[in-house]
Order: sequence, then C-alpha cells, then structure tokens
Amino acid sequence: MRTIRRSLKAAHCVDCLWRTPAATRGYRTAVSLHSHTLHSRESLDFIPRVLRKVPPFHSLIAKVSERRRARSGHAVAFDRAFWRPPLNALAAHTLEAAQIGDSLGLRPLISITDHDDLEACADLRTLGIPAPFSLEWTVPFGATIFHLGVHNLPPERARAFQAEMARYTAAPEPDLLASMLAELERIPNVLIVLNHPFCCEFRIPRADHVLELRRFLAGHGARVHALELNGLQPASDNRATVHLAAQLGFPVISGGDRHCLEPNANLNLTNAASLDEFIDEIRRGRVSRVLFLPQYREPLAARYIEFIWHAVKPYPGSPGRESWLDRVFYDHETDGLRAMSVLWPNGGPWALRQFIAAVGWLATPHVRATLRLALGGQEPTGA
Repeated sequence: MRTIRRSLKAAHCVDCLWRTPAATRGYRTAVSLHSHTLHSRESLDFIPRVLRKVPPFHSLIAKVSERRRARSGHAVAFDRAFWRPPLNALAAHTLEAAQIGDSLGLRPLISITDHDDLEACADLRTLGIPAPFSLEWTVPFGATIFHLGVHNLPPERARAFQAEMARYTAAPEPDLLASMLAELERIPNVLIVLNHPFCCEFRIPRADHVLELRRFLAGHGARVHALELNGLQPASDNRATVHLAAQLGFPVISGGDRHCLEPNANLNLTNAASLDEFIDEIRRGRVSRVLFLPQYREPLAARYIEFIWHAVKPYPGSPGRESWLDRVFYDHETDGLRAMSVLWPNGGPWALRQFIAAVGWLATPHVRATLRLALGGQEPTGA
C-alpha cells in the first residue's frame, strides 16, 4: 500500500498538456533533455525484429537480403549497419527552443545528448550558444545495456570524461564503472539520469533485463539522480518507471529522445534561471515536474511511422546528406565502412524504394489521422 501511495505521488509530478491546458502557469522555464543530432550513431539491427511483425515488409527485406547473398555470398547484416539523424546541432537546438518559446511561451534550457559524443555541444558553443557538454553514455552491464544521460560536464574535463566513457563501453570493467560514476557524482552541477530504464537494447527477455536493472540500481543507484520518462517509449514502460522510481525513492524526469523532426514529446517545467539551478532542484531538492505534450498521446505506431519517414525523406538543404542513402552506413565485409549511396549509387533495390514511398504515404496527415482513430492514444501515467 505504501508503494502504491508513493507511485501516485510520483505520478502527480507528471502533467499532460491535453488534460491540463494550464499546466505551464506559474513556470518560467522548460527544460529539453535527451535529444540527438547527426553526430549520433544509431544501429539498424532493430529492423528485422520490428518488420517480423509486418509480414509483407519482412518478406521484402528477406528477399533483398537473399538477393545479396546470391551475388556476394553475404546476407544483409543489420548489426553492421547504422544511420545518423538528419539535423545538425543548430537545427536541433532551434527546433527544441521553438517548441518551448513559441508554443509554450517559456524560456528554453536545452541539453543535447548524442550517443557517446560531444561534437554537437562543441558545435553550438562555437556558434556562441552556451550549450552544456552532455551525452548519452552507452553502458553495457551484465547481459544487457543501459543508457545514462550525463548532463553538464565541466567544459575543461568533458573530453577526458568522454574518452573514459568510451573506454568502459568498449571493454566493460565493473571497477571502472563504479569509479567513473563516483567521480561524476562528486561534481555538484553534473546530472546523471538513467534513460528509458525498461528499454532492452540487447533484446534479452524482459524479465532478465529487469533483473539486471535491479542489480544496476542496487550497485550504482546512489550515483544516479533521476529515472527518465521517455517520450518515444510505450506508456506502459513509463508507468513502470513511475512505479520503480516511487519504490526506490528516485525523482522522475523528462527525456524526449528526439532524433528527427518531431520535437521532444515531454519537458521539465521549472522556475530555474539556469541549467545549474535546475540540476540543483533535481539533485538536492528532488523536485521535478514533467510535462507530456500532445504528440505523445498519438498512437505509438503512427509516431514511429512518421519517425521513419523523417529519417528517410530527402533533405535538399543538407549538402552531402540530402538522401537517406547518404545518412545510412554499412560496414562492408571487404570494403570497410561505406555510405549506402556508394554501395547503391542507383538508389537501391526497386522494392526498397517502394517501401520508402509507402512509409511516406502512411506519414501523410490524413492517413495519420485515420491511424489515430483506429489505434487510439496513450497516457503516460494511466490516469
């Protein structure tokens, strides 16, 4: 009963703009955490697993793979492929700032967190934008993998921390993880967030992932400041995170996880005038107010379709990255890392081009509206 009461209290720290239109009243600032730019490297190994649920598309991908095997002796190895999001640092920052300033009328604080990479933060600072040095650290742990949002690294030490994080990711050592988290936690203005706790990237059984999650928090939870409610994960996962946070005494925090053109689907509301002040609220005050925005309510399937379309659509204003083929890379068995525009100079197999055209059609506003009616929406806290 006590855990249920704590879960309800944690859920009350979460607002949804479609249910509470005046949720921003009394706040001056909104914080955008966890978003990505072209500097993030995103694996494509999820494609066969996802398309297995859509037999026509799964059959299409299987045919493309077998055709390649017949020609070269190698099937398409999706774990050797990755893509990069379309937006540069300035475009990503502008997108998040516009949602906060223009749509909500609040002052923006933005922390971009590319996977294991600080280049976007450095790019923004070169342009005169005082961006924090933040990243999403890939943390292999036991049989699974976690992601830690590490925000506001000291500028003079950020690159050194990045190098040490990369060393752990490449060759996980329990003592190195413990010492790094302890060192980061000793820096008063650094914020450490466990991103999407229930997302299992290695795709082991969920029960096994949850066991590793419990073990990680038992060993390292004292160095973690908040658990993330993720703007791209199912509502059921976010409800499980609210329950876990209440059970273990963590605040919950927003993390939109934006990769493409849809701005973050959740934010934090605060009256802090700086990121340092906001982090102090989370770390020492343990005060967090999360706001989910209307795009989160959309059916997850419809949002993923639009996500895929934004990832593969042309970007004529991005020289060298106009086509999705310029943004997808394959570690070729004999030729090494190559952009798909080199491997497929004619635009790729006809069937794949048709698939992309179909995704574009599904992402059109009238079809998305139909999907919304057919699939229904989602609520992050079940209220």
